[in-house]
Amino acid sequence: MNETSPIRAQFHYQGIIAINLKEGPAHKRFIKCLDDIASNNLKEGFSLEQKYPTTADLRPNAYEYDESVLDVLFEADVPTLLRGLLGQEMYLSVAQIRQSYHTGEEEQNSYMSWHRDVHWYQGEKQSGNIPPVYKLIFYPNITGEEQSCLHFCMGSHLRVSADKQFDYKQITEDTVVTVVNSNIGYTLINTSAFHHAIPPKSKSGQLRVIYSFCLESQLDGEPEHSKLHEMYKVKLKEYNENLHK
Repeated sequence: MNETSPIRAQFHYQGIIAINLKEGPAHKRFIKCLDDIASNNLKEGFSLEQKYPTTADLRPNAYEYDESVLDVLFEADVPTLLRGLLGQEMYLSVAQIRQSYHTGEEEQNSYMSWHRDVHWYQGEKQSGNIPPVYKLIFYPNITGEEQSCLHFCMGSHLRVSADKQFDYKQITEDTVVTVVNSNIGYTLINTSAFHHAIPPKSKSGQLRVIYSFCLESQLDGEPEHSKLHEMYKVKLKEYNENLHK
């Protein structure tokens, strides 16, 4: 049996890992698109529509906005990274581009406060995907202002309690890490861990690109994104073939 790689062990125990994008042609085009979206200079046929009280999502579909939205993943060897971390092929189920707005309030509420995407508390129905979805999130630094974007409770995906109050007590200062915006760094998380979206402090808001990865057998849970699934599979097949040339 091969020894577990340090990066795989880190991700298994912490549930979060930071990786840098490759600054190639797809990345350059991707950043330009995100700059336009953040400035509300959108391509014809696209719009930012309210999702939560302080956010808006790119519609109709983020993956149709520009080919770089998917190509940047392959340029950065994300499929290889996921196989190395999880030991199997993962498939893109959802791709979102979301603008989070600053409301002007000094203490702005998060559109998504501390939560697990997967949980099952006493007296409640089971919620979320099992096995969990893995999210790769990119918080571009469009304006040059550094912003905190995400709090994440390390290892909480391995420390699960059916007692909701007891479960939340593990979110303490020494278990939480903070992700900041960057034009080259992205973050992969296990969504069954506790995480918290931080409201932007900048008046310009904060853009975020969210890719959700799952097993192929779980794609049926997102039938409205079937076109994305097929597009990703075609690109993945080409990517894998090029790896073995």
